[in-house]
Amino acid sequence: MPSYPKRTTKQGIVYDVRFRIYDENGQEVQKRLCGYPNKRQAHQAYLDFMKTYVPPVFKLKERGDYVYDDLLAQYKKSRQVELATSSYYDLLFIFDNFITPSFHDKSMPTLKKADYANWQTELWAMKNPASGEFYAQKYLTKIRSTLSTFLTWCEDTYDIPNSLKLIKKPKRKEMKKEMQIWELDEFLRFQSVIDDVFWKTFYMSLFYSGCRIGELLALSDDDVYLQNGTYYFTINKNLTRKTLDSNKPYIIQPPKTATSNRTIPLPQEMTEQLKTYIAYKQEKRLGKAFFFGGDAPVAEMTYGRYFNKYADAAGLKHIRIHDLRHSHASMLIHLNVPITVISKRLGHSSIEMTLKKYAHCYASGAGEAVAAVDNAIANCNCGTACGTNSAKPSQN
Repeated sequence: MPSYPKRTTKQGIVYDVRFRIYDENGQEVQKRLCGYPNKRQAHQAYLDFMKTYVPPVFKLKERGDYVYDDLLAQYKKSRQVELATSSYYDLLFIFDNFITPSFHDKSMPTLKKADYANWQTELWAMKNPASGEFYAQKYLTKIRSTLSTFLTWCEDTYDIPNSLKLIKKPKRKEMKKEMQIWELDEFLRFQSVIDDVFWKTFYMSLFYSGCRIGELLALSDDDVYLQNGTYYFTINKNLTRKTLDSNKPYIIQPPKTATSNRTIPLPQEMTEQLKTYIAYKQEKRLGKAFFFGGDAPVAEMTYGRYFNKYADAAGLKHIRIHDLRHSHASMLIHLNVPITVISKRLGHSSIEMTLKKYAHCYASGAGEAVAAVDNAIANCNCGTACGTNSAKPSQN
């Protein structure tokens, strides 16, 4: 486990981070990264170092044992080839924060069922330091699955039993959180208070297209075109800031799934707004690499700050940027747009995924279902009373 000692310098208080690694001779030594203004940045420096650190392979041979760190280093190499950069980034984050601190330098063949059971118990008892609340069951399951997949790889490759699969997964009862959205009238209020053509077009594009924020940020000028009076977004890439290279603040990669490659027609509400924005871009001589941003994409903190600013000005509850996508889907559902059309527009991998995600939007139809049955019964009874039912065979 890393430690974060603080010390006083001429410039003020700084934080260091200390942890154990193996040097080129296979000896365990202390590593120290120094001089960070706060503990959070010191911890980030540790995470950045561990993302690229690979223990010497010969350590395993010298010690005559299958050590967790060695096996993980080999596993990372195999997964890095298979996963998208953002997915590999998430994998490293889970190992660094939830798994490696418990299993660092452990001999894998000697670990018992109880060791994994204790790890699991501690994991389910953890709280998110940012919110002070327990981690969601879904996220805990993802962490457990990440370790289990690694252990299965160890079992398949080195015949080390995966004891975790013998342990029952805990289940914490949680109140299902209601999806946060803005109704159309709420977004129109939000839209009306925006006095900047850039931000107005930015947020309108998210709400009226339903695209993911990474897809919008990745748009170039060539991906936006006008045809027969309708503007279209061509979605064929995604921007992520989950990058392993500290010199690259973002990367452009293929969309989330194959079905995410799509063309989205925009409503007429967007036509004049986009014409105005394109004229604004030309006037300001903004680059064409990014439709929003010019030569570089919009910063995450910037579009988040303005989003909350205009929400406050409109007197609206705060929602996440991603919730504009949910708001778009909810609006289409309540306008009775076929689910097949909605699924394709959102770029989902299947209609089932769309139905599962937005099933709650149909909850208000429960009364309509009962009314429909009552009407059907009434119609049948009316048919009998009025003599319009099928004639009974005569009895002679």
